[in-house]
Amino acid sequence: MNALELLKEQYGFSEDEIEYAIDRAKGIIMGFAMEYRARLVLESMNFVNIKSVDLPTHDIEAERDGNKYFIEVKATKRSPTKEYSAYKLAMIAKLDGTHLTLMMTPKPNLVITEEILSEPKKILFNFFRLALNNKNDELKKFLEDERNKKIVRSYDKVVLSTLHGTLESLTT
Repeated sequence: MNALELLKEQYGFSEDEIEYAIDRAKGIIMGFAMEYRARLVLESMNFVNIKSVDLPTHDIEAERDGNKYFIEVKATKRSPTKEYSAYKLAMIAKLDGTHLTLMMTPKPNLVITEEILSEPKKILFNFFRLALNNKNDELKKFLEDERNKKIVRSYDKVVLSTLHGTLESLTT
C-alpha cells in the first residue's frame, strides 16, 4: 500500500485534507525527493557508504576510492554557494575530507565546493583551513598578501569567534 492510500484508508483523510497537507509540506517533500535522487546520482558515480545526514555543512557523507566526501545537495538555479556565510565556511574548513556541492538542476553536476566559491569566500575558506589545521608557517605566508589580510580582517568577528583569539598571534 502506498503512502497516499494508507492516509486515506487507515486514517480516513479526505482528498482535500491530503491535498492541503501536501501543499503545506511540498518543500519538505521536494527536499527528501531531491536527496533520494542525489543518492542515486552518487551511486552512479561509484560512491559507496552513502549516508544521509542533517548537518549545517552537508546533506550526505560518502566515500569513493578510499576518500571521504561531504556533499551539499543544491536544487537552486542561482549560485549554489551564495548563501554560504563565513561561519559555514569555517565549519566546512573543519571537516576531515573534501566538501563537494551536487547541483541537481538543470542536470546533476558534482563540483568541489572550493572551486565555485567567490574569490573573497575562497580566501576566507583557505584561511580557515590553514588556521584550523595549525599550518602556521603557511598561514603567516598567506597573510603576508595584503589582499588576503584585508579580506580576512573584514570577517574579524567570525575569525575571532572561530579561532578564539589565535589570529592575533599570527598577524603580529
